[in-house]
Amino acid sequence: MFRLLETAVRVEPLEGEGLTNVLHLVTLADGRKAVLRQPKVARDLPKFVIPGAPEVLAHNGRGDVLVEYVEGRTLADALPVSEEVWRRIGEAFAKVHAVGLLHNDVNLYNIIVREGAATLIDWDNPGLGNPLDELAAFEEHLYLHGTVLPQAFWIGYGSRPDPNLLRVHRIAGCIAWLASSDWRQWEADRTLKPEHLARVRNWRRLLAGWLAGQFRTALLGSDGLAAEVAVLQHGERPEDRHEQRGPQHRQ
Repeated sequence: MFRLLETAVRVEPLEGEGLTNVLHLVTLADGRKAVLRQPKVARDLPKFVIPGAPEVLAHNGRGDVLVEYVEGRTLADALPVSEEVWRRIGEAFAKVHAVGLLHNDVNLYNIIVREGAATLIDWDNPGLGNPLDELAAFEEHLYLHGTVLPQAFWIGYGSRPDPNLLRVHRIAGCIAWLASSDWRQWEADRTLKPEHLARVRNWRRLLAGWLAGQFRTALLGSDGLAAEVAVLQHGERPEDRHEQRGPQHRQ
């Protein structure tokens, strides 16, 4: 597959195998460690230069990637972490968002932390977009792990968006994820480990419960918030909606 693998000292399955990739830890001939990520379904490789991302050592047309191994633990396994680590996580997000990119899969297993450092890994599907969507998605994944974003994250990020607007993006993103094909694909994936299948089933239950709670406590009592969600679900920005309604109000 890759020449570096031909001279590798050791190749072993990596604990924490992902939902969409088969992972192996590789010890190269020069002593460096790398991760071999092989997607279960072939895909194109990202075409962006990602600031702060682990170095890609080799890749092919199927989407298999040999990438620099990052020492540390996943945020999912490391929680709770210190304020310093949260600041570093905020800085990692800010560095990517500053150039207009999104990671697009900011679950807690894709963030490696150690004391004084944080790295976003598994850059399978980066793209352009609104940072609020990614921040809301990160809040959502933290909720699935029973925690929330602390102030230290926002200090590292450099600014904090309006909480109500962030909540609107989270509601819209939650609806979109629950309506996506991810859940059917995971249910149909016979290679998925039982503990991983149990995890995603629990995620779906928690997301549905959280969303139902938002409708009970907020949407039914706030026409404005409901309108924002409807607009976001139709792919428009709130500011675009107001710009389009402006002439109608003037008339």
